[in-house]
Amino acid sequence: MLVSDYMSSAPVTVQQEDNYDLAFEIMEKKNMHHLPVVDKENQVVGIVTRRDLQLAARYFKEAPVEIAEVMHTPVYTTSAGAPLASAAKQMNDNRIGCLPVIGDDQHVAGMLTETDLFRALTDLLDA
Repeated sequence: MLVSDYMSSAPVTVQQEDNYDLAFEIMEKKNMHHLPVVDKENQVVGIVTRRDLQLAARYFKEAPVEIAEVMHTPVYTTSAGAPLASAAKQMNDNRIGCLPVIGDDQHVAGMLTETDLFRALTDLLDA
């Protein structure tokens, strides 16, 4: 089993200079919990979670704040060709809920989340 078998392949990203309100709006509309943050070269530089944004909203209130202020770094990543087991171990070892999947061009090619891992587990148990 490879990461590519279970990752979402249409990643949504935000720019590090975007206002955190934009990330929150995207997460609400698409029912997401994690967003990779990219720089101007489309390289992943951080990750922002719904919880990060909820805390930011409480702290910053209506003030305009860039995502770079609330994102997590460093970002753990994986590749589409990596074994799913190693990605799951990396997520467990680092206590994180997702891994951006980086393509050959070093841009975000997808996302692997805890939900994807549960889907893989279900497939294994059903086999």
